Amino acid sequence: MAYSIRPHHAFERPFSRLPSELRKRIVEKLEFLASHPETIGPPMKHLSADLRGLHKIRVGDWRVFFWADHTKREIVPYDVDRRDMAYKKLRKT
Repeated sequence: MAYSIRPHHAFERPFSRLPSELRKRIVEKLEFLASHPETIGPPMKHLSADLRGLHKIRVGDWRVFFWADHTKREIVPYDVDRRDMAYKKLRKT
C-alpha cells in the first residue's frame, strides 16, 4: 500500500537549501510515511482554508508540512522550516 511522493513547488526551494545530511533524513522520513501511510496522524487544526488538511512531521529541530491524499495515494510535501519559524510562517500565509 505504498504512496508516491510528489513535492509541491513551494517545497523545492527551502528543501534544496538544507544541508545534505538533513535532506537525507527528511527523505527517509517521507519514504517511511509513503510505505506506511497508516502511521500518518490527523491533520493540523486551526489553519486557513487553503492549508486545510495539512500534516506535520518532526525531523530534529525541523518541521516538514505535507498533505496526504488518500484517494490519489500520494504524499505532497509543502514546506520545511526550523521549528522556531515554521509555525509563524504558516500563520502569515
